[in-house]
Amino acid sequence: MKRTTLPKRSPAADAHLQAKLKSTSPNYRIQRELKAFLSDPPSNLSVKVGKNLRVWIVSIEGAKGTVYEGEIFKLRISFPPQYPTVPPSVYFLPPSIPVHEHVYTNGDICLSLLGKDWRPTMTAQSIAVSILSILSSAQSKSLPMDNARHAQNKPGEYQKDWVYHDDNC
Repeated sequence: MKRTTLPKRSPAADAHLQAKLKSTSPNYRIQRELKAFLSDPPSNLSVKVGKNLRVWIVSIEGAKGTVYEGEIFKLRISFPPQYPTVPPSVYFLPPSIPVHEHVYTNGDICLSLLGKDWRPTMTAQSIAVSILSILSSAQSKSLPMDNARHAQNKPGEYQKDWVYHDDNC
């Protein structure tokens, strides 16, 4: 039986294949999102990333004219291996957790975009903007009605049966 050998790929073909594989990886998607966030950050938002690309710390400054004006809050955004099919885990970091009807004292955020309404086309930046928006629209500072029960949970562990308080959550 005659043995055939496959032709050797050119360096250009190898580079193309590597780029194609790289562009479909979750880390590549996260890198693109980070680059976009850093190159044109939304007002009142900034992002820092350490050695782990899959963990971002987003600073939110309360918008002028809101009940949170001038206050600084920090969000932790963690991207799971299944991202973007699965949403990132997002929660506020102590000690600066806002008192808000959709934010628990453990840092969890009642936001449907982080659960049932998540779509793979969404980005970490769009989530941060949505969170800034819910803070900016608050008329007063108050805790969620079920804060005492929920705040005992570890932050960032969303439940599939999350109970949303209203249509704005």
